[in-house]
Amino acid sequence: MSTSFRKRAVTILAATAVMTGAALTMGAGAASAGPSATFSVGALQSDGSRTITIKTGGTTAGTVKWTANGDKLTATDSKADGYGISGYVTADPYLIADTAGHNSPYTATAQRNLPEDKSYTFWACIGSVSAGLTCSDVYKVTS
Repeated sequence: MSTSFRKRAVTILAATAVMTGAALTMGAGAASAGPSATFSVGALQSDGSRTITIKTGGTTAGTVKWTANGDKLTATDSKADGYGISGYVTADPYLIADTAGHNSPYTATAQRNLPEDKSYTFWACIGSVSAGLTCSDVYKVTS
């Protein structure tokens, strides 16, 4: 592996770790640098599914949905505002669906077969590299 490629790979991994750590530690409204957003969470469904809706400026910017039947995480960016939508589930390794770098409307999906009837945490974020992230509270879902 060339030195240039190694440095680039380390930089990408470090940036990913920082963004994941930021997402883990921030609750709704906790990110002073992130965009102003409100989060509304749907009730936990009987199968363990749940949806978080993200609004900016009074309109829906996107949604993040955990679908227990199929172990699928979906992040949908529905507003052309320059911010990406990301969703996280604490499986090992994490499931991350992220729309960053794509023009809206755009949907990103992460899916993996997880053990049945296991509890995970789930949250949504909105933001960009320049603006920072604003994340929802963390909620329970199951597989």
